[in-house]
Amino acid sequence: MPSRSHPLTNNLLICSQPRTSYIATIQKPSTWGGAIELSIFSSHYKTEITSIDVESGRTDRFGEGSGYANRCFVLYSGIHYDAVSRAPMVDAVAVPEFHETLFGVEDGTALAGALELATKLRAQKKFTNTSTFDLRCEVS
Repeated sequence: MPSRSHPLTNNLLICSQPRTSYIATIQKPSTWGGAIELSIFSSHYKTEITSIDVESGRTDRFGEGSGYANRCFVLYSGIHYDAVSRAPMVDAVAVPEFHETLFGVEDGTALAGALELATKLRAQKKFTNTSTFDLRCEVS
């Protein structure tokens, strides 16, 4: 959890709701974060976070230009974020501990791989557009 006195945290939270209200809300297990929280985590962990929207392919880089050496990737499906990892061998099952999740900021191969993954997921319609989807109850 980011520090309650951190200046970045305080400045970002002013945009969404009163600080004390935000802290109470974000600590609930049922609360999900978004861009504000990615900015806070980027600053806290001194790591650039590149978010890729599966539906549109848009990328947002949190912590860009901050001089961080490392970067991680998350894919946004329209509902939540999933971390991207790279397996140590192609087509091999490896335990999660062997997957790479931090990459150098200048690692163009990692960025290309994350973008390619988002493209494949987009082609498979593995995203949710909450403004155009329909809900229906199949319980009678």
